[in-house]
Amino acid sequence: MRFHFCAAFYVLILMRFYELSRGERAAVYIVIGLVIALEALNTAVEAVVDLVSPERTRFAGIAKDCAAGAVLAAAAAAAAVGIAVFWDKDAFGRIGRYFADNIPMLVLLILSVPIWLAVIFLPSGKNKGKDKEKEDE
Repeated sequence: MRFHFCAAFYVLILMRFYELSRGERAAVYIVIGLVIALEALNTAVEAVVDLVSPERTRFAGIAKDCAAGAVLAAAAAAAAVGIAVFWDKDAFGRIGRYFADNIPMLVLLILSVPIWLAVIFLPSGKNKGKDKEKEDE
């Protein structure tokens, strides 16, 4: 989910460089919301499956795989919308010129990258209870 929040962050920032119609903006907002919502649902499905079936079973795996597949399908649709809406060489030039002319904003953009990488890849702490239980055994 953290990766999708990061992608949405950059998409929403860079949208200002495009002259999008209301429909295009709506499509972008819808696919962002869809991916985030399905990520939340996937997390819920995995938590429930782990709760009711702590051991690995074929059906538990199918449930988790289906939930993850739904997120993957939504992310692929979001990528397709992104390519259709944002692939514009003129906009790429505007983005480059904006950051070349606004060095403080370029610095902020560059500094945001390691922050988001930390958010994405550093442990979230949601498994602390499980780790503590293993230590106690």
